[in-house]
Amino acid sequence: MTSFYWQCRDDGPANQGSFCEMDSVKGFGVSGETDLDLVIVGAGAAGIGAGLVARAAGLKFRILEASDRVGGRAHTVSRGGVTYDLGCHYLHHASRNPFAATALSRGQEVSINLTHDALPEAYYRDGVRQDEVTRQACSKYYQVSDNAYEIAEDDVAGSSVIDTTSPFYDVYTGWCEAMNGVPPTRVSTHDIQRYKATAEDWPVKDGYGALIASFAEGLPVTFDCPVHAIDRTGSSVTVGSAEGTLRAKAVVVTVSPAVLKSGSIHFTPALPAAVEKALVDVPMGLAERIALFTDGLILPPGERLSAHTIPKAGKMLIVKAHEFDKPIVEGYIAGDLARELTDAGGRAALIDYTETAAVEMFGSSLRSKILDRVSSCWSTDPLILGGYSAALPGCSASRAGLSDRFDDRLVLAGEACSPDQQTTAHGAYFSGVRAVSQLVQDGLKAD
Repeated sequence: MTSFYWQCRDDGPANQGSFCEMDSVKGFGVSGETDLDLVIVGAGAAGIGAGLVARAAGLKFRILEASDRVGGRAHTVSRGGVTYDLGCHYLHHASRNPFAATALSRGQEVSINLTHDALPEAYYRDGVRQDEVTRQACSKYYQVSDNAYEIAEDDVAGSSVIDTTSPFYDVYTGWCEAMNGVPPTRVSTHDIQRYKATAEDWPVKDGYGALIASFAEGLPVTFDCPVHAIDRTGSSVTVGSAEGTLRAKAVVVTVSPAVLKSGSIHFTPALPAAVEKALVDVPMGLAERIALFTDGLILPPGERLSAHTIPKAGKMLIVKAHEFDKPIVEGYIAGDLARELTDAGGRAALIDYTETAAVEMFGSSLRSKILDRVSSCWSTDPLILGGYSAALPGCSASRAGLSDRFDDRLVLAGEACSPDQQTTAHGAYFSGVRAVSQLVQDGLKAD
């Protein structure tokens, strides 16, 4: 399997995001192949996992992807040969993550991180790096608060079990949003408890998005092919798409919960009440990634920085510099701040906020070294509409409405359907693997 990434054209405005073209995966049309064993809707990590199992089972299938690329919320871009993940970035739970095993087997460079104890590595406020005593106190508050979530008996808002009067509550709010897509007031303690983590978060030098995309090589993906209707009332399931109607024995739908909730896909009969309830109770949190590509390094060679910072008159974001010694200053903005900025100005506002915070930290000379600026804007992408799923307080049990089987011929998959690895790419991947495995076990096979 040949690794590749999505190479971004450099001829468009940076604050409009990246316009990407395929290097290694060819699109497959649907004409002449309207009768299939399986249709998979979406070519993100879940759709790729589903497709790999379908291929191994010898099924006649197609993956219908509404965009012009594979990966979904996994998306590696490049500027001047320097790669950056606009979507998922860390190989979470690396010791049980299939993408991590593949990266290691290929000899790809990863950063081995085995502990969260140093969070935050650096703590800035108003552009000033706080002293070590303050950083340690902040880190302790993070740990105490995270532990309070884990031991809460009832499914309540995280804010109800932590000390919200702490001077570190505002910066911790940004950390909670970075991890969960929502602030402590809207995070479910039981949703956090169901998340079974290991202390392994490994970034990939060449891009996690590129790694995930490489798994799709050779799969029959039809691009620019949104699905608008799925009807399972007949002897075959009919799938209405931009390239016509397909008939299949079964369908796996991997689009995000927010896309399902939007009604852009019409289901006949309608999705069951448990699913509809889950789409309300488990909405999408927000998370956006921003990269400032610089002319050389802004820190001494070999020096890197990862900081939680509250800029002047602002809210917390994470700023990093020179991961893998790349000439990049990056921002990670999540939760309510991400919503405020995207509502105010989309990518341009996300970029400006990150650049302003970075200039406060590194000095005004940084601006003259910036060669290019890129940003995600997942919350306004009509094919995504958010970062990752986050159950509302008291609603963690509603996730079962997304993961439980309700039909012999229609299965949902994606990170929101993962029983204990929600919000992650490998959780999505495993949900796709499981969806098709269950269908095959139930008797789905090629004629």
